[in-house]
Amino acid sequence: MLGNLSFLKQRTIQILVFGYALFLLYWIWVYTTGQVGTTHNYILSIFSSGILPVFGGISGILLSRKWGFLSSALGKAIFFLSAGVLAYGLASLIWGYYNLILAVDTPYPSLADAIYILSYPFWAIGLINLGKGIGAGYKLRTLQGKIALVLTPIVGAVITYLIFILFAQGGGFSFEDSGIIKIFFDIFYPLGDTILITALGLIYGLSYKAFGGRFKSAINILFIGFLITYFADAIFSYTTTQGTYYNANIGDLLFTSSVFLSVVAVWSLDIKGISSRVREELTMFAPRADKAINNLVLEIVQRQVHIIGPVAWDEAVKVQGITIDAQKNSISVTGDPKVVLEQLVGKYEGLFGNASLEICREATRKFIAQVPQEQIPQILK
Repeated sequence: MLGNLSFLKQRTIQILVFGYALFLLYWIWVYTTGQVGTTHNYILSIFSSGILPVFGGISGILLSRKWGFLSSALGKAIFFLSAGVLAYGLASLIWGYYNLILAVDTPYPSLADAIYILSYPFWAIGLINLGKGIGAGYKLRTLQGKIALVLTPIVGAVITYLIFILFAQGGGFSFEDSGIIKIFFDIFYPLGDTILITALGLIYGLSYKAFGGRFKSAINILFIGFLITYFADAIFSYTTTQGTYYNANIGDLLFTSSVFLSVVAVWSLDIKGISSRVREELTMFAPRADKAINNLVLEIVQRQVHIIGPVAWDEAVKVQGITIDAQKNSISVTGDPKVVLEQLVGKYEGLFGNASLEICREATRKFIAQVPQEQIPQILK
């Protein structure tokens, strides 16, 4: 399911894995020795649920620039997913302040919750844009996709009701002696989890056959991380309702694990390409093309830019037979056009599999009547 795990060779990810291993050993000691409400619980929670997500969120936002920041679907996905992780980390640091400084063991509702809830819309926006990048958008055009769009929210709401209301809340909300702020958060959290599980189910269900390539494992790890977040939320809701919650419990272990997987998944999307100076030139210029085959190549690249940002230019300049001249504002194909197109499409397909291939095919349809058939590879027909 996870696919290629070569990203584990990255130094940053190795450091994250090492840090998570240390956390896990520390958590096992805290849990097995029955530590509850001690300084160890609070320190462990601050480092694992606060500092790690803040680091991961900021680094992910910086990484989104390689994928076009807010100008491409993948850039937006990485930015908003990372912003959600950052919001979660900042909220956890505030939670830790209540624990250590104000001596409040379970500060709910509090300022921390006002930051926590920002994670849900950020994650939802990120997942929607991720769906655009890995092929979910194409499936929505089909009858099957339209049916899924209607049924998935219903299924998500039912699952959330069963887990968060019947199980965690004991059958319903109790608003006795509750202020308006607590009532708001009591309703918002299950609603946010409904949106989260719906987005996960819809996007993964529509795109799991389409996305692939070198980043398939990163996307799968990301989905697993968010699924764990959903169940960690359920445990938190249950333990707070039962009055058995304490910092660094099993629910917090799941929260930390979900954040760890999300950060690793985002960093797995790091890609080494051309220099930032050349990338800036290619991103800003609007090339001309004077032949049908040149127009087709340009259309394919620009469609990919809309999804994966400047990485599309990174891959295009690696193809032998494509000449991109930022100074002369032109793009041209030399050599066998069929071979050049096969190599270009292969570059993009290697990133996200059939999802990238479908974008190339859609671009080709626009020029199918202008380009000689013998110049179009079979994979684009």
